[in-house]
Order: sequence, then structure tokens, then C-alpha cells
Amino acid sequence: MLNQIIHADCMDIFPSVKDQGVDLIVTDIPYGAVTKNGSDRAKYDGQLRKVDKGDADLVTFDLIEFLEQCARVTSGSIYIFCGIEQVSTVFQFFDNHKDFMVRQCAWKKTNPAPSNGQHMWLSSMENCIFAKRRKTKFNQLCKSAVWDYPTGRSKIHPTEKPLELIKYLVQSSTDEGDTVFDPCVGSGTTAVAAKVLGRNYIAIEINAEYATAAINRIEQLELSLF
Repeated sequence: MLNQIIHADCMDIFPSVKDQGVDLIVTDIPYGAVTKNGSDRAKYDGQLRKVDKGDADLVTFDLIEFLEQCARVTSGSIYIFCGIEQVSTVFQFFDNHKDFMVRQCAWKKTNPAPSNGQHMWLSSMENCIFAKRRKTKFNQLCKSAVWDYPTGRSKIHPTEKPLELIKYLVQSSTDEGDTVFDPCVGSGTTAVAAKVLGRNYIAIEINAEYATAAINRIEQLELSLF
């Protein structure tokens, strides 16, 4: 399982990961509401462009069960990018967990898409909940919980996060040789970040198309490294 892209449902793989068996989780879970809201926007009579991420935002697991597994398998920190409707649930889960500290963070997009800008403020941030086991490593000092990074323009996955942002998070919460786990890896950005930074990774993706894309990205990276 180590240093592999696994095409599977993460909830089927979690039981194979031992308690506190990974050092860090970085993941971007399906937001669920994005596609639904896109289809509902007909009530605005065409004022807003429809947003439809397809399967990329399809939630396939119970969120609390997912969070319980994340807490169980992680010995260090957890970063979970999530939709606005999920923020409170994720935050409260870790805030109520005696072993974790928690902080609401945000990715600030320095080049937000101009979609619907004639009608409202641009969508220029995404939420991320950071949870950390007490007295575990954190390689930053007095840094902001708002991270400024541009969006990519040649994305493989519709909700792909910028590689430099994910590298920053991996560096902030792990050392070389540690293991980074992404149970919803999409097109493989977390795995690429771990590989480039000398970390091990475990990466799971339920969608066959994105899993294949992630495998291809890792193969191309290995060719470029060697």
C-alpha cells in the first residue's frame, strides 16, 4: 500500500491502516453541495453561471465515520479541505476530540476566476480545517492560517489544489521519510507533493479516471527524477 495510488473506496481501505499508522493526512473531500447548487441556480434566471463538478463533488461516505477513521490512523496532523456546509461538522468533531487541537484555515486564491463577477464578489477562498495531535511536530512559527496561492490553469481534476500549496502543508507538518495519506487523492497532487519532498505516501481514489490520471502523474514524475 505504501507509495501506491489505490483505486478503491477509502472507507474499504481505512481498516487496513493501523492506529496512528500515518504521520499526516492531507485531503480534499467532496463538497457535495457544489453540483447541487449549480443545478438549483435556474431560479436566478441565468444571472449565475452553472457550477457542476460532476463526480468530483459526489459524497460517497458518512462524514463522521470518515473523520473517526482519519483521527484513528493519524499520529500527527490532518488538513481537510471542505465545503462551507461541512466546515462546522469537521471543526466540531476535532474540537470535541480530547487528543486534537483544531484551527479553521483558508486557501486564498490570488487569481480567482472571474465567474459571475458582474453580479457578486468573486469566489476567492476555500476552507480547510487543520487538526493536530497535541505535542506533535509543526515546522512553522507564527504563520497565518490563510494561505495565498494561485489556482492552476491546466487542471486534470475540476477541484484540483495547487501543488505548491500542498507542498507547503506537507513541509509544515512532516519531515523527510514520514508518511502522508490522502484518502481522496483525485488526480494525485498530494502523492506528487510527498514524492517530490522525500516523503512516503498512501493515496486512494474512488474514481477510475482520476486514479489513472494520478498514476500517470507519478510515473511521469519518476521518469523526470531519474
